[in-house]
Amino acid sequence: MSSRPLLQPTPVIGGNSGVIGDMTSPITSLITIISNISMMSYSYSWTGAAPAGAIVVQVSDDYAQDVSGRVSNPGTWNTLPLSAPPVVSGNTGNGLIDIDQLGAYAIRTVYTPTSGSGTLTVLFKGKVA
Repeated sequence: MSSRPLLQPTPVIGGNSGVIGDMTSPITSLITIISNISMMSYSYSWTGAAPAGAIVVQVSDDYAQDVSGRVSNPGTWNTLPLSAPPVVSGNTGNGLIDIDQLGAYAIRTVYTPTSGSGTLTVLFKGKVA
C-alpha cells in the first residue's frame, strides 16, 4: 500500500519553531522543502499593540542543504503573487494563505513590519493533491 506525502501543521515562526515572532522586526520563517508537496497553506495569528505590516510568500528552486542539514546554497527567493494576502492590523488577528499546484522546491514566508508591536505565530501544512 502506498502513502501520499503529508506535512502535519508545523510552526515555522513562533511556537516551538526556534524563530522568534517579534513583530517589531522583519521575520523570515523556517524554510520548508516542498519537492513532493503540491498543496500547502500558511496560517497566521498575532497579538500585540496594533501591529501592522506586510506578509509575503517566497519560493526558491536553487536553495540547498548538505547531508548534515547545513545550508549549502542560500538560494534565490522570488515572491509569489498572491490575490489576497492576510492584512496585519489590530491588536489581535489571524489569516490564511492557501496555495495549490506549486512546482517550487522550497518555500518560506516573510513578515515586514510598518508599525506597532506584537507576537506572530505561523503554521505550515502541506499535502499532495
